[in-house]
Amino acid sequence: MRAAPAVALLALAAGCLARTTTEPRFFRPDSTLIRESYESDPRVAKAGPLRAVRIRAVDGESFLRERVVWRASGIEYGFYEQRRWHELPASYVDQALRAAFYKSARVRLTDDLRVPTLHVAVTAFDEVLAPAHVAAVEATVSLRDGHGQLLLERPFAAAMPIAGDDPSTMAAAMGGALDDVAARIADAVADAVPAPPGSAPRENRARRTHQPIPRARTQS
Repeated sequence: MRAAPAVALLALAAGCLARTTTEPRFFRPDSTLIRESYESDPRVAKAGPLRAVRIRAVDGESFLRERVVWRASGIEYGFYEQRRWHELPASYVDQALRAAFYKSARVRLTDDLRVPTLHVAVTAFDEVLAPAHVAAVEATVSLRDGHGQLLLERPFAAAMPIAGDDPSTMAAAMGGALDDVAARIADAVADAVPAPPGSAPRENRARRTHQPIPRARTQS
């Protein structure tokens, strides 16, 4: 009679050993901004005095960690166990935003404490399942000048359709949404930061340069 429990234990152990744990798969958002080279851009040298900004922090919600988030509605979300980001979503937003500032050639980044300070809170980096299958990136921006006065505070959001069920298509769409949000944040910050003292808006200088010369009136 004692053999029966032993056989049962052996069968249970064999079943446990037979199970194979699926290894996690790691992904990066297919962001054009992040892929771009940081080589010298001739536009930066010709831009003249640039608005300066210091990035204080790019933070993410506590649940935005390595595991990819799926969202079924505004009140239901979860995590994929085997789908992971290679870096934290906040890190990808930080990289894309810095690249967007560099590419736009309108704002230079600095560590000077006297310039306006930017804080970004990433609130979504999700695979949305319904009502449409999209990759969603959302972030709230707060920009204050050196005296603490609020210059800009608003959310930014972008969603890109996911072409299929393979996780790689999700990563590709997430990169597109990330680039969209980063570029629009960079433009909004450039518009909100005061121009350096003594510098005129670039478009005004161009208009003054290309104004036609008035023709002399002829008397009949």
